[in-house]
Amino acid sequence: MVKATAISQCNARFASEHHEGLVCVFAGATSGIGAGTLERMVTMLAKSTFYVVGRSAARFVSQRAKLESLNPSCKVVFLEAEFSLLSDVDAVCTKIIAAERKVDFLYMSPGLVPLNGPEYTKEGLEMCFAISYYSRMRLTWNLLPLLRQSPRPRVLTVLNGGREQPMRDEDLGLEIPHHWATLAAINHTTTMTSLAFEHLAENDKRITFVHAFPGWVKTDIFSRMTAPESSGVTWKVVLALIQGLVAIVNLFIGISAADCGERQAFHLTSDIYSSGAWRVDQLSEQVITPGVLEQYRERGWREKVWEHTMRVFEKALATDTRSNNKPT
Repeated sequence: MVKATAISQCNARFASEHHEGLVCVFAGATSGIGAGTLERMVTMLAKSTFYVVGRSAARFVSQRAKLESLNPSCKVVFLEAEFSLLSDVDAVCTKIIAAERKVDFLYMSPGLVPLNGPEYTKEGLEMCFAISYYSRMRLTWNLLPLLRQSPRPRVLTVLNGGREQPMRDEDLGLEIPHHWATLAAINHTTTMTSLAFEHLAENDKRITFVHAFPGWVKTDIFSRMTAPESSGVTWKVVLALIQGLVAIVNLFIGISAADCGERQAFHLTSDIYSSGAWRVDQLSEQVITPGVLEQYRERGWREKVWEHTMRVFEKALATDTRSNNKPT
């Protein structure tokens, strides 16, 4: 266990070393854990650039003002995008690649809790799956050339590291309707992330890939949920009960987004995590206990997951191209 006091001390020491000229890309940083991590990182770097990917530049105005007040020497660039769309991720990456020669830190934590059932994007991808896995991997894949130019490149995805579960091997993307379920989506995106990071680490041995589990954090991800208009009274009542239960649990065991952000900043900057693929728990310890990953590794599933991912990229982007070229 890495105690909170030790993490604060390490982060303060990193900040005192006056690291400057770094380029950071943040997705999922307009609220919650991501916002807490972004604020802490802004205070730890000097004369550095932060690209923030989000849905609304207008809603980011007050957050930008706060970031700039925390450290006027840093530059904050907001890139408006719908992160669930691979085409939007590509557009964001095109802008970053045109402006920068390297990327030092890539942080990703966008997400949603798929309690309302599957929802699909215009590219044909289930929303939760896209945000938690495909779009994060697309962002990572596109930025690999710039990450390779950094002296200490690091990729951090905050999801469910260490909590991998068996998957439906014959339907990785849960494309068969009756295979989709809330837990199935969570389990697949978790296990696929760890396997994909291991595959990428094998091919880019200088880059550090960290898959972190944040623990129970006080965010508004549940309170913002609303039941679809088509749902019945029963589901609306159940959803309200879930939200009430989450609020109660937050009171007793939840940590603040700022405290979690402090820990994620540590995951981004600490020398503890060398190059390679890491699974990190809520106490910043590497997860090495035997589990399903060993079985998947032995059967070559790192490569199989990545081959599946690339096929989905091709199919989804082709779907988006066709829909955009339809005659009016």
